[in-house]
Amino acid sequence: MRKKAIAAAALWATIFVSAATAQIRPLADVYKTGRVKLIEEVRVSDKAFPAGIVFQNPRGVAADAKGRVYVADADAHHLKVFGANGKFLRTIGRKGQGPGEFQGPEFVEIGGGRIYVWESMNRRISAFDAEGKFITSTPFNPGAFGVFIRMRALPDGRLVVYYERGFAEGSMTRVPDSQDRVVELLSAEAKLIRTLYERKVRSSRLAWVAELSRYVRVPFPYHPAVAMEVTPAGLVAVGLSDKNGFEVLDPDQGRLAAFSRPYQPVRLTEKDKQDHFGRFRMTVFKDNIKTVLPKPPEYIVKDTEFPDVLPAFRGLIADGEGSLWVHVYVESRATNVFDVFDLKNGFLARITVEGASVGHDFANSLSNRFAGGALWMIERDEDGYASLVKYHLTAAR
Repeated sequence: MRKKAIAAAALWATIFVSAATAQIRPLADVYKTGRVKLIEEVRVSDKAFPAGIVFQNPRGVAADAKGRVYVADADAHHLKVFGANGKFLRTIGRKGQGPGEFQGPEFVEIGGGRIYVWESMNRRISAFDAEGKFITSTPFNPGAFGVFIRMRALPDGRLVVYYERGFAEGSMTRVPDSQDRVVELLSAEAKLIRTLYERKVRSSRLAWVAELSRYVRVPFPYHPAVAMEVTPAGLVAVGLSDKNGFEVLDPDQGRLAAFSRPYQPVRLTEKDKQDHFGRFRMTVFKDNIKTVLPKPPEYIVKDTEFPDVLPAFRGLIADGEGSLWVHVYVESRATNVFDVFDLKNGFLARITVEGASVGHDFANSLSNRFAGGALWMIERDEDGYASLVKYHLTAAR
């Protein structure tokens, strides 16, 4: 009897150890299977909040070293803070233009013991300590018709920002045929240290719309664009999507390596154009009321320029262990296909992702963020209601 008890204990110990080992299996090993499954662990909806608090327009997501998750809610004008288990903890900030206040917070980053926020309306980067106490704000305005695309914090608290330069005031007498995409290194006080990367791309056109008596920005879909991402260790990956490749930069030492994969261009079709216009959303204000147009107006359709072929990839996103997912275009137009690279050794595997919806903008979205072996995502149901969801990554069977 005793022998049976010992044997049973040993069996349970083996099962426990095996489960624990599976739980901490390196992601690189998971990728080599070619199929990654997202398993839902936590889902946070409006039911999790106290009275008077809901998800209004959650945008950027970030996680700190303690596993806490921060969500920039643009229309609520504050940050929502959650524990690693999804429990709602508190909010940071309120609507306004003063110190520690927000108007349209979209990007949130954690680094060097600080919380950084960029606001679309106040056009500035604000810094807070780990407990949410305001430290400082610095104006950061890409200029008229400029676009703030991505912000990442380095482990030491410096920032890497990626944006498209707009126009200085009074300089729109001649609209250029291409735009400047810039990746810059900023200090912890959001002051420029140096430019890390700069390229001209043809990303959009400014069209004069007589009935509106103003210029309107018309984006060009599927054109090659710069993509930028920062790994947890602070390496910067940047590349132009005309080829399936990217450079690896050390913010202080410069270029460390470059990686690429063979790429066979995929021709653009009429369905690709229809899909773009089907996804198109444009916000307009009429009588101070915000409205989202259900389809693009005719001047947008007329002035949109398409290339002959699709770019090599859609964007870049780093996992919690430092590997880089390159969100590639494929002939089938499947949006769940990625080439994964180790930034020291190169290509690891091509993977398909299962278990959750992976959209066309997954790698570029503010609302997707890896933290360790987990992935946090903002998801919306068919009625537009948002949830914060935590997924564990494992090999699909």
